[in-house]
Amino acid sequence: MHEHAPGAIAGQHEPAAQTTGDAAVDAALTRLGQLDALPVRAHVAVFDAVHGALQDRLADEGA
Repeated sequence: MHEHAPGAIAGQHEPAAQTTGDAAVDAALTRLGQLDALPVRAHVAVFDAVHGALQDRLADEGA
């Protein structure tokens, strides 16, 4: 039997780190990658922060 990381599905591999080329977006998305280290009750705050950061970045583009 093969060992998998917690939560991994057999046959799936961790995705390679990718960047968007936009530092603000990359920073926001990096926070999503840290969810596994946090208790589930903390996830909503991270989602809210990432959503806000992405909205701010979109607003910057429209200005």
